[in-house]
Formats: sequence, C-alpha cells, structure tokens
Amino acid sequence: MWFKNLRIYHLREEIKINQETLETQLNSFCFTHCSSEQTETQGFVPPLGEKTDSLYHVSEGQFLLCARFEKKLLPASVIKDTLAEKIEQFSEEHGRDPKGKEKNELKDAVMLYLLPKAFAIHSDIYAWIDPANRLVYVDASSAAKAESVLSLIRKALGTLPVEPLSVNNDVSVTCTKWLLNNTVPSHFDLGDQIVMFSTQNEKKVVNAKTDNLLEDEIINHLKQDKLVSKIALCFDESVSFTLDTDLAVKRIRLADEFIVHDDDEQEDPMSRLIADIYAQLNLFARLTPYIIKEFGGLSQS
Repeated sequence: MWFKNLRIYHLREEIKINQETLETQLNSFCFTHCSSEQTETQGFVPPLGEKTDSLYHVSEGQFLLCARFEKKLLPASVIKDTLAEKIEQFSEEHGRDPKGKEKNELKDAVMLYLLPKAFAIHSDIYAWIDPANRLVYVDASSAAKAESVLSLIRKALGTLPVEPLSVNNDVSVTCTKWLLNNTVPSHFDLGDQIVMFSTQNEKKVVNAKTDNLLEDEIINHLKQDKLVSKIALCFDESVSFTLDTDLAVKRIRLADEFIVHDDDEQEDPMSRLIADIYAQLNLFARLTPYIIKEFGGLSQS
C-alpha cells in the first residue's frame, strides 16, 4: 500500500480518539456492496487488507483508515436506448406519448430494471489522522474525493473540525522567487516538471518538462508575466512529488530504499506491510513541517 497523493488538512482544535470505541464507531459505517436498487455506496474497510478484521490501524498514536467507494456503471447510452424502447411500448399500448409524470415513472422503471445488471467498480482511499500534530492526510487526487472521505470519518467520529492546510505566503509567488533567485530551500531539490500561468491571462498556461528548471527559457517566462502553479520537487532524496498552489502533493514517488526489499522468504507479509506504512507516514510527517515553514507558517485566518 503506497500513497500516491497527499491532501493535507489542519485540525482547528484537538480531538481525542478513543481506541476502545473507535472500532464500534467505524463499524456503524462499514462498507457494504450496492444493493440491487443502489447506484453507489461507501464505507470503511480494513486498511491492512481483507485478511484482517480491524477497520483501523494505529501506530504511535496515529490512525490509518481506508474508505471504499463503490459505483455501478450504467452508460447513459444504455439508459437512453432502454427508455426509448419503454416509451415506444407505452405509445403503442396507449395510442399517445407518455406525459411528464408518466415519463418519469418510465425512467424509474428503467433504472430498477438495469441496476441489477450493472457492473460495480470500487476505489479505496486511505486517510491518516495525526491527532498529536493536529493533521489529517488523505490519499486523494482531488479535493472533492478527499472531502468525501473526511465526511465519512466525520460521521463516524461525530466530529472532525478540519480545514485545508493554509499558509501565510503565497505558494505561486514563493516558488517563482525560488527559481528567479536560485534559492530553493536546502531540504528540497528541483524535479523535472513545471506549470506556469500568465498573470495577465490565467488561461494562458506553459507546461514544461526538463531536467533543468533553471534553464533560460523557463526563467524568461517567469521574468515576463508568469507565475508557478505546479512544480516538481524532491525532499531529502527520499520522495519526489509535484506541489500545487493549494499545497496538494501529487504524483508521489518514493526512493528505492522504501519500495525495494531484499527477498526474504521468512519475512511475514503483514509485518512488511506495516513496516512500509510506518516508513511512509514517518517520511510525510517530516515533510509537512518543511512545507509549512518554507511558505511562511500556518495561516491563522
């Protein structure tokens, strides 16, 4: 289990998670497959895999959860064609086209007919709660997906007063200054990708992939009217990622030391999984304070 993205949230106030009641709280929102009449469903599954029972994993006071989202695939074209058949059948039987309420009833009937036949797909999204540092991390590519997970956790716990990580300094301006002044912070190295937008027209975007983000062409863009909107970075030679202006950490790639292990037939797979998870969380816990620091600290607004 490897994190691909990080959306970082700050807890506005301290929360206490009681391990004695947490399993019961999560179990109230345990994942179940879509019924024949449901189009989608969501709930918690064991973060360490189906061979385990607990709906959370705790390590040094930090909690790992996994939310599963299932959705039935019903192509619009299939619904449209089936509805057309039902409407034609209605017209033949009644000698007229169905009216508003009748047409809606036909749509409902079509959905009830098709749903049991639809394929269901699911996706798992992991969340990591760090109460001591008042941080919550969600492995989601979009803010909307992350909010779905946070909402589910909030229902289970009864509270989760979080807000997206907010800092005092403008991320675009700060990253632009790093490149113009060649002052990238010591714990970071430049990666191979950058996206810039025009201050005159935000729809005018330049996307560059290069081994040298300090090359003249990029610097000239920044000197004219461009600001950084996304930049590839590497932290402590341990993890590479792209950083968006909303501080979303995407396209995470861990160094080989984290993902390549010596073959050991004696090693317990579960122990390896737990060790991998702990290594990632420990790394992200080191990364986050540097992100906060380099962009002026947490915003108090």
